[in-house]
This record gives sequence, structure tokens and C-alpha cells, in this order.
Amino acid sequence: MRKGLDKATIDDIADEVGSTKGRVYHHFRSKNAIFFAVYRRAMELCFEAVEPVFASDSPAAQRLEGMAHAHAMVMMEHLPFQRGIRSGVEMYLHGSTTAAERETLTELIGIRDEYERLFRRVLEDGVADATLEVDDVPIAGRAILGALNGLTDWYRPRTGESGAEREAIARSLTRTVLNGVVRR
Repeated sequence: MRKGLDKATIDDIADEVGSTKGRVYHHFRSKNAIFFAVYRRAMELCFEAVEPVFASDSPAAQRLEGMAHAHAMVMMEHLPFQRGIRSGVEMYLHGSTTAAERETLTELIGIRDEYERLFRRVLEDGVADATLEVDDVPIAGRAILGALNGLTDWYRPRTGESGAEREAIARSLTRTVLNGVVRR
């Protein structure tokens, strides 16, 4: 997270976890393989937080608010993993990878797309039950997740920060993203 995927070395990773380069290579064939494991775990954390809210019987607007809040909390509570996903998109779009790595990236992007589809489905449900007004569901889904994912760029945990403080950030961000700032 400190050096970025391109600049971090296996030696850096081994030092960070208090291990040797050989032990790291025993578990992972390459730096990209480590990255793929981090990306996969980041997506698991997102699904674990959001799927229960998505599956609830609440009206779509409530589910969307709960999903956005849960997503924001995951961003803050698992920041290093979530920053990894952002790196993955860049690698996918611009990085030089092997055919096998490109295949793995395509699979991981597919998992991320399925996660985005949860938000799109609740937006569609909200249009259907008239609890949400959405002009373009794909754009709305991307805008919501893009704004929430921005946490990885600006959020920095403070020493002694409480769960209640993270909850307040998530609540404020969720309200801003879903309700905007313009009075109607």
C-alpha cells in the first residue's frame, strides 16, 4: 500500500510480514499472485458486508442506503485491501501481464462486476417500487460506487479513531452520495 504494486518488491513484502523472500515465494509464485490474492479477499469482504443488506426484505431505497453504508465501512475497515482493488483496475487497463495473469484479472474484474450488479439490481428494484428516481441505472450504479470508492483516496484512519467515528463518516458519505447537496 505504501509503495504501490509497481514499486514494491518481494523483499519489501517479506520484510513487512517478518518473513523471508523464500517463504513468500513458497506461497506465491510472483508479486502479481500476491496482488490477486489481496484483490480476491477485498472482494470477499465487500460481498460479506453488502449481500445481507441486499437480500433483506426492506424497500429498495433502504437497501441501497444500507448497502452504501456497508460498502463505506468496508472501505475504511479494510483500507489496504480496498486500495488493492483500485490498483487492479489500473493493472487491468494499462499493465503488462502474462496471458495467465490477464485471465486471472479478467476473472477478478468479473467478480467486481457482479458486485456492481448488486447495486444495479437494487436501483432497478427502487425504480420498480417507486422508492428511487433513477434516469440511467448503470450510470447511477457506477457513480455511487465511484463516490464510495473514493474513500480509498482520501480516508486515513486517525490514531484512536473509534468505530462510532467511522460509522459517522460512512453515514455522512452515504447521505451525500445518495441525496446530494442541492435543496429541491
